[in-house]
Amino acid sequence: MSLLGGIRVLDLSLQLPGPFCTLMMADYGADVVKVDEPVPRMRNPFAGEKPGLSPSDRYLNRGKRSLTLNLKSPEGKEIFGALADSADVVVEGFRPGVTARLGVDYAALSARNPRLVYCSISGFGQTGPMRDVAGHDINYISYAGILGLCGAKDGPPALPAVQIGDLFGGAMMALSGILMALLSRQTTGLGRLVDVSMTDGSLAMFSLHAASYLAGAEEPRRGEMILTGRYPCYDVYRCSDGGYVSLGALEPWFWKGFVQAIGREDLAELQYAEGEEGERVRADLRKLFESKSRGEWVRFFDGKDICFSPVLSLSEAVSHPNVKERGMVIEVGSPLGGRERQPGFPIKFPGAAAAPRRAPFLGEHDEEILKELGFTAQRVGELRKKGVIRGE
Repeated sequence: MSLLGGIRVLDLSLQLPGPFCTLMMADYGADVVKVDEPVPRMRNPFAGEKPGLSPSDRYLNRGKRSLTLNLKSPEGKEIFGALADSADVVVEGFRPGVTARLGVDYAALSARNPRLVYCSISGFGQTGPMRDVAGHDINYISYAGILGLCGAKDGPPALPAVQIGDLFGGAMMALSGILMALLSRQTTGLGRLVDVSMTDGSLAMFSLHAASYLAGAEEPRRGEMILTGRYPCYDVYRCSDGGYVSLGALEPWFWKGFVQAIGREDLAELQYAEGEEGERVRADLRKLFESKSRGEWVRFFDGKDICFSPVLSLSEAVSHPNVKERGMVIEVGSPLGGRERQPGFPIKFPGAAAAPRRAPFLGEHDEEILKELGFTAQRVGELRKKGVIRGE
């Protein structure tokens, strides 16, 4: 896609948040240069037996160009600076202070290119008492109050299957900040520093509950919020075959349609039942759903305007007809040869052609990018010998 055509991004990030952010930009047409150390890369903890070529690496880095660069060398630092002179965006995910020690921080690069948008993604932000504290997704959502509210009532906190802090608190907040800064630059002519804390982003997404609590409402408890099991109309139920279904009949009209469909109009006024009465309603629904298999319930509710769904496994989800129709599983060329399936583009722009490109090998575009900067083949060879870029 060419929506971001003409935008060049220098990606210094590792792990998940930064690479996912820049993946979104690459998918929609930006020229993303992934800057790696000139050694076999392990960009995330799931690199597998071939660092840099795992399925997650091939997905997160598709459509990008790979440049190896030793930023600790004077030559590597100068090459990165030269790239930043004409770049639009830099994304980094180091701990605060690392890029300053390397000489590639916002202050150094914006002095050369005032139009540069520089996004720093960290666990706890570039300022504050926790700026230097190490962490992972589990830690960020712990501090944000999210993990403590995940799970069933009276049970322990439950780890979510999706990295909320990394992806939503980090990657998507970073992408939003970058795009806002690029839009602002059209008016001001100047870039800016975008400081993204994954903990900040996670807490902000706690919007409904945090806003209510800060306005004086009672502090929410695990398994007792409106959308986490407080009411029987919004819950998960087990079926006779061991499968599960989800019921989201939160609005009165959906609940009315539901009780009419199952022949239990006597429950019409008990949609928001709590306490003992709520447990009686939930017990009745458990018994009801355990009378049929998941597939039978899917067929039973087919065509009815009720918020009801089967709880799918990942394999079922990626093969679902709606997922296929929406293009959320695509085929992409693999650096290992042939083609492979990957998650598709989540944001649709009708009329914009999608042409996903494969992930690069480590250093695949070293010579190409350096030639764009005016380096000769001889100079590229010298840089290889000195270890500034990857050797042959």
